[in-house]
Amino acid sequence: MLFKLGVCRSSWAWVGLLSLAFAMLWPATIGCQLGYFLTDPEKEQEVQAEYGKIDERKVAVVVWADQATLDIYRRARYRVGKAVTYYMKKNLPDARFVHTEDVVRLQEDRGAGWEGMSAKQMREALDCDLVLRVDLLEYTTRASGTRELRKGRIRATVNLYECGDNASEDAVYETVVLATYPPASIHGVSDMDESQILHETVELFAQAVARKFYDHGVSMRGPQGL
Repeated sequence: MLFKLGVCRSSWAWVGLLSLAFAMLWPATIGCQLGYFLTDPEKEQEVQAEYGKIDERKVAVVVWADQATLDIYRRARYRVGKAVTYYMKKNLPDARFVHTEDVVRLQEDRGAGWEGMSAKQMREALDCDLVLRVDLLEYTTRASGTRELRKGRIRATVNLYECGDNASEDAVYETVVLATYPPASIHGVSDMDESQILHETVELFAQAVARKFYDHGVSMRGPQGL
């Protein structure tokens, strides 16, 4: 009887500890949620450009993709280059940009040979001061773990090269950019076709790349409003 009573008291002790822990965590959880909803969605914090020295120079956005990607998405280089150029031009009004059509024409005319061109050779071929090279590492509308799940994903290395006669062959700026659609979600979309998913993903990716080069505001709720 004493053993059963001891077990009973021990059980109640555990219940008391768990209740106390919940009571301590609950206000913190509610506080975080309350803080989110009380944050003014219009309030922004200023984020400085990671590379803010493009100024009035002329930029060529050059996109690389492997042959397997191009076999499935023939216009991948054009679509990404066009979108990145658009958002950079929109937010860097003093800068000038090489037409995407001219970049793609160079790539098609030279075949795989263009990939070995130096920044100086790019300058001569495209009449530019800077080359922004975007190497697509992932470009898909299928989740890697579950191929039947439709979800846009673009991941790329981004390198900016100066093209002056005395410029280094090393990039003056480099980063990796990832965009997914729907953003910040593990779930796919079932009410959109692949072309729509790809379009939205390219737009998010291009905006993310462009924001690396100009000061911009970000919602106090976070980049995705979460």
